[in-house]
Amino acid sequence: MLTIENADEYFSRHLQHQQWSALSAEQKDAALKMASDDICGCLKISDLDETCVFQLCAAYEQAVFLASNIDSLIAGVEILSENIEGVGGRTYRARQNLEFSSRALLFLERIHVASPVTQLSRG
Repeated sequence: MLTIENADEYFSRHLQHQQWSALSAEQKDAALKMASDDICGCLKISDLDETCVFQLCAAYEQAVFLASNIDSLIAGVEILSENIEGVGGRTYRARQNLEFSSRALLFLERIHVASPVTQLSRG
């Protein structure tokens, strides 16, 4: 189940443990809700399947990604470089896959590999 307690357990042995732990309970709850909505929207489902580890992992990864990058997600750009005034300036570029964590996308790809859709054709 996608709960703060389960997310805390997931991140207890994760490189982004400090970022997740620094969030308030309200921020964690909001990040999990937004991540769940993102993953469901991507998979075109109404609810996460709590028996699918890939969906849960994708949601946790998306949650920490959203919480850690909300400012740049709202701006829609990322800084490529930054210099001190008088010496240079900033360079920006539009982010690709703006809405999703790259790790979440890896888990979502595994879902499609684990259960490929069979397509039938007439002929």
